[in-house]
Amino acid sequence: MQQPVAGRGDEARGPEPVGAALGVAMVELVARADPAMRRLLGRVERPLARVWLAAWWPAAPAGTVVEPNCKIGPYRVDFLILPRVVVEIDGDPPSAATRDQVVRDRRRDRYLVAQGYAVLRFAGAEVWANPWRCAEEVRDYLLGRAVAAVGGA
Repeated sequence: MQQPVAGRGDEARGPEPVGAALGVAMVELVARADPAMRRLLGRVERPLARVWLAAWWPAAPAGTVVEPNCKIGPYRVDFLILPRVVVEIDGDPPSAATRDQVVRDRRRDRYLVAQGYAVLRFAGAEVWANPWRCAEEVRDYLLGRAVAAVGGA
Protein backbone atom coordinates (compact mmCIF):
# COMPACT_ATOMS: atom_id res chain seq x y z
CA MET A 1 0.00 0.00 0.00
CA GLN A 2 1.34 3.42 -0.97
CA GLN A 3 1.84 5.81 1.94
CA PRO A 4 0.51 9.39 1.70
CA VAL A 5 3.09 12.13 1.19
CA ALA A 6 3.03 14.96 3.71
CA GLY A 7 1.87 18.21 2.17
CA ARG A 8 0.80 16.75 -1.16
CA GLY A 9 -2.87 16.63 -0.18
CA ASP A 10 -3.32 12.89 -0.77
CA GLU A 11 -4.15 12.04 2.85
CA ALA A 12 -7.77 11.21 3.66
CA ARG A 13 -7.90 13.78 6.47
CA GLY A 14 -6.26 16.59 4.47
CA PRO A 15 -2.71 17.76 3.92
CA GLU A 16 -0.15 17.68 6.70
CA PRO A 17 2.13 20.71 6.90
CA VAL A 18 5.38 20.34 5.01
CA GLY A 19 7.18 22.15 7.82
CA ALA A 20 10.49 23.89 7.89
CA ALA A 21 12.75 20.83 7.80
CA LEU A 22 11.13 19.23 4.76
CA GLY A 23 10.83 22.60 3.05
CA VAL A 24 14.54 23.29 3.46
CA ALA A 25 15.40 19.78 2.25
CA MET A 26 13.19 20.23 -0.83
CA VAL A 27 14.87 23.55 -1.64
CA GLU A 28 18.34 22.01 -1.33
CA LEU A 29 17.46 19.03 -3.54
CA VAL A 30 16.03 21.19 -6.30
CA ALA A 31 19.02 23.55 -6.10
CA ARG A 32 21.49 20.69 -6.43
CA ALA A 33 19.65 19.22 -9.41
CA ASP A 34 19.40 22.40 -11.48
CA PRO A 35 22.05 25.14 -11.78
CA ALA A 36 19.49 27.66 -13.10
CA MET A 37 17.31 27.01 -10.07
CA ARG A 38 20.33 27.41 -7.79
CA ARG A 39 20.92 30.89 -9.25
CA LEU A 40 17.25 31.85 -8.79
CA LEU A 41 17.17 30.59 -5.21
CA GLY A 42 20.27 32.65 -4.50
CA ARG A 43 18.16 35.75 -5.20
CA VAL A 44 15.39 34.75 -2.74
CA GLU A 45 15.96 35.44 0.95
CA ARG A 46 12.72 34.45 2.67
CA PRO A 47 12.35 30.72 3.47
CA LEU A 48 8.65 30.63 2.54
CA ALA A 49 9.35 32.15 -0.85
CA ARG A 50 12.18 29.65 -1.42
CA VAL A 51 9.85 26.74 -0.62
CA TRP A 52 7.19 28.02 -3.04
CA LEU A 53 9.78 28.52 -5.81
CA ALA A 54 11.19 25.01 -5.27
CA ALA A 55 7.69 23.53 -5.60
CA TRP A 56 6.78 25.66 -8.62
CA TRP A 57 9.96 25.49 -10.73
CA PRO A 58 10.00 21.80 -11.75
CA ALA A 59 6.50 21.96 -13.25
CA ALA A 60 6.46 25.58 -14.47
CA PRO A 61 5.01 25.99 -17.96
CA ALA A 62 7.70 25.79 -20.65
CA GLY A 63 9.30 29.13 -21.43
CA THR A 64 8.08 30.80 -18.24
CA VAL A 65 10.42 33.49 -16.92
CA VAL A 66 10.35 34.39 -13.22
CA GLU A 67 12.08 37.34 -11.60
CA PRO A 68 12.45 37.09 -7.80
CA ASN A 69 12.44 40.25 -5.65
CA CYS A 70 11.44 42.40 -8.59
CA LYS A 71 10.84 46.14 -8.16
CA ILE A 72 7.63 47.47 -9.69
CA GLY A 73 7.10 51.18 -9.13
CA PRO A 74 7.57 51.90 -5.42
CA TYR A 75 7.15 48.25 -4.43
CA ARG A 76 9.30 45.12 -4.39
CA VAL A 77 7.33 41.93 -5.10
CA ASP A 78 8.28 38.37 -4.19
CA PHE A 79 8.04 37.11 -7.78
CA LEU A 80 7.22 38.60 -11.15
CA ILE A 81 6.30 35.99 -13.72
CA LEU A 82 6.69 37.65 -17.07
CA PRO A 83 4.98 39.38 -18.53
CA ARG A 84 2.53 40.59 -15.81
CA VAL A 85 1.77 38.10 -13.03
CA VAL A 86 2.88 38.88 -9.48
CA VAL A 87 3.13 36.15 -6.83
CA GLU A 88 3.26 37.33 -3.23
CA ILE A 89 3.96 35.05 -0.26
CA ASP A 90 2.77 36.54 3.04
CA GLY A 91 4.57 35.88 6.30
CA ASP A 92 3.72 33.13 8.72
CA PRO A 93 1.54 33.07 10.77
CA PRO A 94 -1.16 35.28 9.25
CA SER A 95 -2.37 36.38 12.70
CA ALA A 96 1.02 38.03 13.24
CA ALA A 97 0.29 40.60 10.52
CA THR A 98 -0.56 43.94 12.02
CA ARG A 99 -3.51 45.94 10.83
CA ASP A 100 -1.07 48.40 9.23
CA GLN A 101 0.65 45.56 7.32
CA VAL A 102 -2.69 44.28 6.00
CA VAL A 103 -3.54 47.82 4.83
CA ARG A 104 -0.11 48.17 3.13
CA ASP A 105 -0.57 44.79 1.40
CA ARG A 106 -4.01 45.74 0.09
CA ARG A 107 -2.72 49.14 -1.09
CA ARG A 108 0.16 47.40 -2.89
CA ASP A 109 -2.27 44.95 -4.53
CA ARG A 110 -4.48 47.80 -5.75
CA TYR A 111 -1.46 49.64 -7.18
CA LEU A 112 -0.23 46.53 -9.02
CA VAL A 113 -3.69 45.72 -10.42
CA ALA A 114 -4.09 49.34 -11.57
CA GLN A 115 -0.76 48.96 -13.42
CA GLY A 116 -2.10 45.88 -15.26
CA TYR A 117 -0.58 43.11 -13.14
CA ALA A 118 -2.46 40.06 -11.89
CA VAL A 119 -1.66 39.48 -8.21
CA LEU A 120 -1.75 35.98 -6.74
CA ARG A 121 -1.22 36.24 -2.96
CA PHE A 122 -0.69 33.23 -0.67
CA ALA A 123 -0.69 33.10 3.11
CA GLY A 124 2.46 31.69 4.63
CA ALA A 125 0.42 28.94 6.27
CA GLU A 126 -0.77 27.83 2.80
CA VAL A 127 2.78 27.55 1.51
CA TRP A 128 4.05 25.65 4.57
CA ALA A 129 1.04 23.30 4.46
CA ASN A 130 1.11 22.54 0.74
CA PRO A 131 3.51 24.44 -1.53
CA TRP A 132 2.57 22.20 -4.48
CA ARG A 133 -1.08 23.29 -4.32
CA CYS A 134 -0.01 26.95 -4.29
CA ALA A 135 2.32 26.33 -7.23
CA GLU A 136 -0.47 24.51 -9.08
CA GLU A 137 -2.80 27.50 -8.67
CA VAL A 138 -0.20 29.77 -10.28
CA ARG A 139 0.42 27.25 -13.07
CA ASP A 140 -3.33 26.92 -13.72
CA TYR A 141 -3.68 30.70 -13.88
CA LEU A 142 -0.79 30.99 -16.35
CA LEU A 143 -2.25 28.26 -18.54
CA GLY A 144 -5.70 29.89 -18.52
CA ARG A 145 -7.29 27.12 -16.50
CA ALA A 146 -9.87 27.71 -13.81
CA VAL A 147 -8.25 27.88 -10.40
CA ALA A 148 -9.93 25.31 -8.18
CA ALA A 149 -11.64 26.52 -5.02
CA VAL A 150 -9.94 25.33 -1.86
CA GLY A 151 -11.93 24.73 1.33
CA GLY A 152 -11.60 26.81 4.44
CA ALA A 153 -12.47 30.19 2.96
